[in-house]
Amino acid sequence: LQLFWGTAKKKVKNDGHKRCRYGFVFVNLQVHSGIPPFPFIHQDLIMTDFSSLQPYLRQLPAAKISDRLNLLLHSEQRVVVTAPPGAGKSTLLPLTMLQQLPSEGKIVMLEPRRLAARQIATCMASMLGEPVGKTVGYRVRFETKVSRDTRIEVVTEGILTRMLVEDATLDGIDIVVFDEFHERSLASDTALALTREVQQLLRPELRLVVMSATIDASTLCAALQAPLVESEGRMFDVEIRYGEEADERNCAEVAARTVVQAHREHEGDILVFLPGQGEIIRCCELIGDALGATSLCPLYGMLPPEEQSRAIAPSPPGQRKVVVATPVAETSLTIEGVRVVVDSGFCRTLVYQPRNSMSRLETVRISMDMARQRSGRAGRVAEGICYRLWTKATELRMEQCRKPEILDADLAPVALDIAAWDGARMTSLPWLTPPPAAHLSQAESLLRALGAIDSHGAITTHGRRLQQLPCHPRIAQMLVLAENAEQQALAADVAAILEEKDPMPSDTDADLNSRIVALREARGKHSKGRWQRLADIARQYRQMVGCRREDAAMPDSHLTGWLIAGAYPERIAMADGHGRYRLASGGYVQIDDRDELSACNCLAVAEMGSRIFLASPVDEGDLKRLATRYERIEWDSRQGRVVAQQEWRIGSLVLQSQPIAGDSDLQEQRTRVICEAAPKEGLSMFDFNADEVQRLQQRVAAVAHWHEELGLPDLSAASVLARAEEWLPFYIGKASTTAELKKIRLDEALWSLLSYTQQQSVERFAPTHIQVPTGSRIRVDYRPGAEAPVVSVRLQECFGMTDTPRVDDGRRPVLMELLSPGFKPVQLTQDLHSFWQTTYFEVRKELRRRYPKHHWPDNPLEAEAVRGVKRRSSDQPSPSR
Repeated sequence: LQLFWGTAKKKVKNDGHKRCRYGFVFVNLQVHSGIPPFPFIHQDLIMTDFSSLQPYLRQLPAAKISDRLNLLLHSEQRVVVTAPPGAGKSTLLPLTMLQQLPSEGKIVMLEPRRLAARQIATCMASMLGEPVGKTVGYRVRFETKVSRDTRIEVVTEGILTRMLVEDATLDGIDIVVFDEFHERSLASDTALALTREVQQLLRPELRLVVMSATIDASTLCAALQAPLVESEGRMFDVEIRYGEEADERNCAEVAARTVVQAHREHEGDILVFLPGQGEIIRCCELIGDALGATSLCPLYGMLPPEEQSRAIAPSPPGQRKVVVATPVAETSLTIEGVRVVVDSGFCRTLVYQPRNSMSRLETVRISMDMARQRSGRAGRVAEGICYRLWTKATELRMEQCRKPEILDADLAPVALDIAAWDGARMTSLPWLTPPPAAHLSQAESLLRALGAIDSHGAITTHGRRLQQLPCHPRIAQMLVLAENAEQQALAADVAAILEEKDPMPSDTDADLNSRIVALREARGKHSKGRWQRLADIARQYRQMVGCRREDAAMPDSHLTGWLIAGAYPERIAMADGHGRYRLASGGYVQIDDRDELSACNCLAVAEMGSRIFLASPVDEGDLKRLATRYERIEWDSRQGRVVAQQEWRIGSLVLQSQPIAGDSDLQEQRTRVICEAAPKEGLSMFDFNADEVQRLQQRVAAVAHWHEELGLPDLSAASVLARAEEWLPFYIGKASTTAELKKIRLDEALWSLLSYTQQQSVERFAPTHIQVPTGSRIRVDYRPGAEAPVVSVRLQECFGMTDTPRVDDGRRPVLMELLSPGFKPVQLTQDLHSFWQTTYFEVRKELRRRYPKHHWPDNPLEAEAVRGVKRRSSDQPSPSR
């Protein structure tokens, strides 16, 4: 201590009431060792009395790692802490961190669950001997307990993200703690990515502490480049018993029977894990008074705070209790005295629902890491026992670890928050687990449809209004679209119904308005159960927008449809006949013919699968407010022409269209449209069957085969159409219909695709015609697949021709197809000289019989070639072909 005396004294004297870490080093030592306060330390620097922590520093295992943790926080930006349940990491460690901070220093701790956030804040305040809201407070959805003196804030859900959006630097906050990080909630992953970005770019002095009961610490430390601090904790052996297997429908009943058995066979308190409030209430009802004097304590988020405290508090001496809880009791809360755990094997988790494009709590099988956490609750004070309500065979099929929520979650709310946070994009943040590209693309597409972000991903003014409401962007859209108290009350009721399961599922009634009517009637009668839950959610949404009206009137169905259309623009649907509707997204969906909604032309669909589950009629006139005006200039394959229309559209739905005026100014767009359509529609748009086109293609293909070194282009239809933008604009003129396009001389267009040198080479190696002794120019056919080009010529025109004609600079003899005077094939040969000497005489016999008027000489090599019947010498020759 003397070593620091002079330096510390000088520091305080010079800095006055500014930050003085030396002073707080001594305060910390004073608390731990009982050393009297030094006279130079100003008493107003000591904002909080930490002396009440002494018993906890002696009792809680986490106290053993507090000094190492605080030492590392002076040199490291990030630290990972692991400690088993009940070690005190969530309560004691934040308080010891606070001791090391200057008087204005603050800590924000993120908790995944609201119940845990309240209880942990209450516990820390109790450890300091203060009420909640003084040194330690909390903020959860719809509830805040903080003050000007609060230095530790326990927050949950997306509150830390919203704090970052409001202040991108987290000014005034020294340490951010991520508790129960093994749950890998989307909110925790997002907040960690954002705070790491703040730390790297703006606030290198900001410290991050990531805490967990069970997690792959080595992987996490490597990803964060952070040291690990481990607490050993105190654990006793827990015997595992596999009991009667439960499923999600009967888990409350099986758990109740197991509790009665365990209460009879074992001592100590019992902790029961069930997936949610409904199962907890059902289990407590089934147990009833079967346990005698043992207290039965439910524990879930919607319980009043005093009942939550009763469930968590230790049992009085000589008494027992059974706590029936949600998974919040796995790690976040410590319940003293538990010796027996009954684990149903199920939990509620947010699952993205494609039917309504929102996330909803669903009951699912837990993973093995969750099962181990639950069983560990029985080994806190002595050896315990855990009843697992599943078989070993089921256990072999269970996942080993829970997946990070970001892999399956709806990313739209997070994408909007991040767009609002300093204009950042999700892909640029330092994620532990990057969001799937497909999910991110879907989220950004939705936000663009809602008008929350622009085409570049930047948040709009409307998007900021949506982001300021702590709910899903779709729900925020409904609340923002509501223009008065009546509409806000309706939007709140719609939001409550969509957030929960359909309270009135039906195959023949998909009208959302019938659910709203039932909800309002139930609210008027103060009904309990599911309707009470829906009423509570609607009330929270009304509070969100400052609406006090509980509307009991019949809802305006078209107004309901308008609100849904605003939240689900891609699900606006127009009738297509026979109960089928076309969606703005481009797909189709069915509705039962018996449903009254099937008579409506336009629907706003809120929930669907292959059929519509929830929807409301919507007025076409209202939809125009959501429509976008487009100029549609495209190729219509059915009409075989370019169409130019001005349309008002929502996605693929056309609400109104009219021809574009000033048609003569659209030639450039027409040309572009035709060029774009050509690769797909070109065979019907152009005449590739013309003889001159096919002959050119065959000639060029033959030369390309013989001389690869020439690099001749592929002139097949598919290849040419794929390159339409290169040649078509020069030949298209004002053509805009199939009939006009078919008049284009494609042989000229294709020939232009060759360079001058290539054209000369094709003319040289593959001439179009050869000349025979009569002077006729006979076409050469370069047939695909043929071994040699073919010349079809009447035999009489070849009299006197001794050698077979050749192409390719004389390297390739053509195949002579010799014809009769009636143009019928009589012989194929590539050796004309041999034909005259041998086969000709056999052919002559048949030709003499069939064509007696024609001259068939004995010596064809010396005979005069003729085009037709040979006349007497006084006659004139017949006209040439």
